[in-house]
Amino acid sequence: MRKDLQLYGKIQARRKALGMSQEELAQRMGVSRQSVTKWETGLSAPDLDRLVELADTLGVSLDYLLREQADGPEAAAVSVEQGEAAPAESPAEEKNERESAPPAPASTAARHIALAAGVLVFLIGAGGLLTMWIYSELFPVQLVDGRGGVHTGLWGYVLARDVKALFWAALAAMASGAALLGFTLRRGRG
Repeated sequence: MRKDLQLYGKIQARRKALGMSQEELAQRMGVSRQSVTKWETGLSAPDLDRLVELADTLGVSLDYLLREQADGPEAAAVSVEQGEAAPAESPAEEKNERESAPPAPASTAARHIALAAGVLVFLIGAGGLLTMWIYSELFPVQLVDGRGGVHTGLWGYVLARDVKALFWAALAAMASGAALLGFTLRRGRG
C-alpha cells in the first residue's frame, strides 16, 4: 500500500476503519451515496464546506485529509492531539452528537450573506419600480401609438419618457432578488 494515500484513499480507509458503509456516510453528510462513491474513487472531490464536514464526520483533521503523507494511525489522531474533541465511541453516539450540533459557522454566514444580497437586490428593483410608478402618478401621460391605442399609467410613462431599459432592469432586479431569496430559503430547509 502506498504511504502517500490520496484524498480518496484516506476517505475510504477512514470510513472502513469506523465500520461505516458508503450509505451511512452519505446520510450523515446529507449527500447521495453516489457522491461518496465518486469521492472514494477519485472521480470528484468534495467542496471545501463538505470537506470540513467530512473531516468532522470521520473524526480526523482537515490536515490529515489534505496532506500528501499519511503516517498511519497517528495522522488520523492529529485532531485529538491538537485539543479538538475525540470522535464518538460508537456510531450511534456520533449520530446523536451530529444531530444536536449547531450548523457550521461558515455555512450559516454564507446563508446570511445570500439572504441579505437577495433582499437588497429585490429592494433595489422594487424601489426603482415604485419610483417610476410615483412619477407616473405625479406626471400623468396619455400616449397614443400608431395603431390608435392609448397608453396611460406606468406603462404610458415608461414609453413617453423612454425609460424602458430602466423599467426592465428594475423588474429583472426584483425577479433576481426573489429567486435568490427563494433558493437560499429552500436550500436552508432542505
